[in-house]
Amino acid sequence: MNRPRSAAVTACALLTLTTLSSCATFNRNDVAAQVGDRTLSAKAAETLAAADHPATGDQLREELTKWIRVSVLEASTGTAAPTTTPTTADLDARLSQAMVSIAGDQLQTTYESGVSGSPIICLAAITVNTIDDANNVLAQLNSGTSFADAARQFSTDATIAQDGGIVRAQDGAECIDPAAVNPNVITALKDTPIGQPITATLDTFSAVLMLRPFDDLLLESKSRIAGAVVSQDQLDTLVSAADIYVDPRYGRWDPDSGAVVILTS
Repeated sequence: MNRPRSAAVTACALLTLTTLSSCATFNRNDVAAQVGDRTLSAKAAETLAAADHPATGDQLREELTKWIRVSVLEASTGTAAPTTTPTTADLDARLSQAMVSIAGDQLQTTYESGVSGSPIICLAAITVNTIDDANNVLAQLNSGTSFADAARQFSTDATIAQDGGIVRAQDGAECIDPAAVNPNVITALKDTPIGQPITATLDTFSAVLMLRPFDDLLLESKSRIAGAVVSQDQLDTLVSAADIYVDPRYGRWDPDSGAVVILTS
């Protein structure tokens, strides 16, 4: 919810763009946005929106929205406000970390429900020609060889071998939407514990398959799980309880859309 505007700030919002520089002296010390005691300066907001050219209003509102969302979620988890000027990549990483923190232990529990319940499949594989070859590789794993080393040594798929057994999505992500995974792989991995390799015959080849351990996943992947774990109601509750201010030069905070929107009369 926005804080009450002073008469000076409200009047300033009604003036033309040509007078913005004079109006700036009446705002909160040139604060573009504020969440509780966290502030983003106008200069930092403009740098976020366009580092090497003047930012448009839409770009500024988009970046202010992202900064506000990140700040609200971080404040809810007790994360200290960074002292450095944020970048877009920094905000993306902080948003992912905040979502992971809010999800808590439910994040790992959901992922470890495996192919029957996880919103993503994080698959490791070693492709071989026959099931006998797969069983031989499995024996190597059970003897202490790491999955990554075995993949580099035995996999017939050069890309998977080079990546230490990680099976990536078409966009390069380390985890895959379940709908994009071969149904035979899903069937083979059903009821298989996370981190336990198994052998399977798949179409014209065989493989050692494994659902990768939760602790091996990147923050980006954990954030994807968090997106399925944290409900919109949870996020709405956090935002509605936050004390949010936006300088009228840029727009206003709209709690219904959870975004900074154009200020209208």
